[in-house]
Amino acid sequence: MLRTPLLKQDRPIESSLGPARVILISLFVWLCMIVSSMSFASAPIALEGDAILIDQLPSDVTGYWQECQHASTTPMQDSLSCDRSAQPQTDVNSTNAYRLQSLQLRFILDESIKSLYPGIIIEEIQGADELYLNGELINSTGSFPPRYENASYYSRFYFLPPEKLLFNKPNTLRLLTYSSENDNQHQYLTMTFRSFEDILARSFKKDLMLSFVAALLFMICILQLYYFLRIPGSYDALGLAGFSFLSAMFIFLNHHFVIKMGFDTNSLLRWKCVAFIFAQLALNFYLFHTYELKKHILNRSIFAFYLIFGISVLIWPSIYHLPEFYHWSKLTAFIPPLVIIGLTLFVKRSVVSKPQIFLLVSLSIYLIFLSLDVTRYSWIGLLEYRENTTLIIALVGLSVTAALVSTEKYWEYFKGATYDHLTGTLLKTSFIRRLSEEMQRCRRSDFCLLVAVIDVDQFKVINQNYGHDVGDKALVILSATLTRALRQFDLICRLKDDEFCVAATLPNGENNQAFLLRLHEEINAAAITLENNEKLSLKATTGAVIYDAKRHEAPEMLLLDAEHSVTEAKMKQRGSIHWFDTENPPLQFIF
Repeated sequence: MLRTPLLKQDRPIESSLGPARVILISLFVWLCMIVSSMSFASAPIALEGDAILIDQLPSDVTGYWQECQHASTTPMQDSLSCDRSAQPQTDVNSTNAYRLQSLQLRFILDESIKSLYPGIIIEEIQGADELYLNGELINSTGSFPPRYENASYYSRFYFLPPEKLLFNKPNTLRLLTYSSENDNQHQYLTMTFRSFEDILARSFKKDLMLSFVAALLFMICILQLYYFLRIPGSYDALGLAGFSFLSAMFIFLNHHFVIKMGFDTNSLLRWKCVAFIFAQLALNFYLFHTYELKKHILNRSIFAFYLIFGISVLIWPSIYHLPEFYHWSKLTAFIPPLVIIGLTLFVKRSVVSKPQIFLLVSLSIYLIFLSLDVTRYSWIGLLEYRENTTLIIALVGLSVTAALVSTEKYWEYFKGATYDHLTGTLLKTSFIRRLSEEMQRCRRSDFCLLVAVIDVDQFKVINQNYGHDVGDKALVILSATLTRALRQFDLICRLKDDEFCVAATLPNGENNQAFLLRLHEEINAAAITLENNEKLSLKATTGAVIYDAKRHEAPEMLLLDAEHSVTEAKMKQRGSIHWFDTENPPLQFIF
């Protein structure tokens, strides 16, 4: 009777998600978010003088505003004296050089769009602003001095009161802004007239998108914390949990809802900056553990840098420096990915696994999107995207990709607690259950069942002399050697820290001793490459037994005989093979 090989479930599932899918899913998420951020609008009709006619919505009025001289908080005093060449007023009383700027738009609304209740969306405003319609203040975000509140990086969704609008007659909008004189923001402002429903929908859509991605990152954080609590030594999961949580916090603080709730915008900017800095600290922690470089001096140096940087921003007394801190936090975000890519490709000598390669690709894409955010003004006219758009996409994409890689890594551990998370081999409980099935199969067929226990020689010495990382690597190499030497349907189990057990079903006519000798020699031919390029050979002692239906009524008895034989082998000579004699067993093993 021929034995039917078991299916692939006899081995841990190597990939619950295909490698290519990890990258494709991330790219899909990034592209969807970019497309969703794009918008299109028609241009108004230019009239004589400085006025424009808006006869349809949406209407892009970006290039039709005029910069006014003698900006003041009573804008209608100089409503007729706007000049593009005028110099704005500088506030010399602030800690940094800040200035009050004024823009004016004269427009006529066609009667046909009256029922749409027009409003305006303004992007790229730095600092605080106030919007006046026909001389009356209708909206503001942030606050002007003496109690200055910086509301940078938030979109302005302003509704124009219908009772204050004139249709088929000239209207005047005056926009006052207070920001750093280093911000040449007016050349980058985008302003679009839209209907009430459109503004409401866009505001809701933007907040909904931010809420969704923040919730997604928070779920990733919870999942990674679960991995960390359940799996000993999974510090990479802890780092990814921190990165996802802090990124979720950063994204949520970009929510338009938080400023409508009346929170102090300076505090929001400070906490956004701190959250982003500590997210990079957590990313650094995650990457150095994932690529097994946690002992590298750069790991501690970068960790200390981000810790000092984050605490400094948190306690810094002046609110006027927050935008500069925010800008520098983005620039320093390049450090962890670039260091890891450099160390992995040019310094680290060990082989990089496939999941680590996929993560390197994701880090490269992350750097590209981070660069697009930092150099955003250089792409004006070629690519149109808002402040923080590509940064948020980068954070979400990297978190999702890393979470997929992490799930793939720990998949075996959670498949009914069947597999050892380090070596991917069966745990003892699962091995005994499967061994019982093999014993029943052999009773019904002409096959014999060989069970061997393999003990790694001097494993404690390896841990003491070279560290536990090298010891773990020895176990991984040994399990990989066994997997390569055995067949797909043979069983491999990690019994103890330094002991493995294999079960192989062989035809009765096959030379069992030759089979075990070949396996033993392959194990003793394995070696570890140390950091100094030195080769550390692995040696093992093997004890084996052939299943006897009369003696071995239970799988535990069969395993006990195999363990006894390896003990005998270690007592006689390390590195040897010892067979258990089922015909003349030791008296203490007869029950």
